[in-house]
Amino acid sequence: MKVIIGALICFSAFQVVGQSTQNCDQIKTELQKTKEENDYLKNALKIGKPIKEVNSDNIDFKLLKFEGNSKNQTITATLILKTSAANWYIMSHVNSIIDIDGNEYKLKSYTIGASTFSKIDFNTDVPIKCTYTFEGVLPAVKMIKLFKFDYTHRLGEKYFVEFRDLSVDWK
Repeated sequence: MKVIIGALICFSAFQVVGQSTQNCDQIKTELQKTKEENDYLKNALKIGKPIKEVNSDNIDFKLLKFEGNSKNQTITATLILKTSAANWYIMSHVNSIIDIDGNEYKLKSYTIGASTFSKIDFNTDVPIKCTYTFEGVLPAVKMIKLFKFDYTHRLGEKYFVEFRDLSVDWK
């Protein structure tokens, strides 16, 4: 009788150990999946995070991307502009960028919201996306010393913000 009870206890223990091993494997798999989801969400949060941010005259300038296209030999700067002021417009006067060796690259094309002009109406606390593409930049250029964003608004007053020492993310 003691042998039968001992055998039943051993059999039950083996079943518990077997189920525990299976449960541990399942928990490890779920933990790995959760870690991967967390990494994805962390990277998703970085998408809207600016490289550099400047506030000037009630306008937030957030530089989101500074990306090079090696095939086209261009660099594109992507910004988000947002104002806290009411009933404004902004007129952009971006002309060029300058690398660390003093070479200047002219503006090739730009977009400011959906406007086909360099002037847009600015709504309070509504972000506007802008892109500026500069031509003739070789992939050997790894850093831009100056990206100067000249602009006017309201009464035609001239303002500017500067983004300095920008690393180029070549694609």
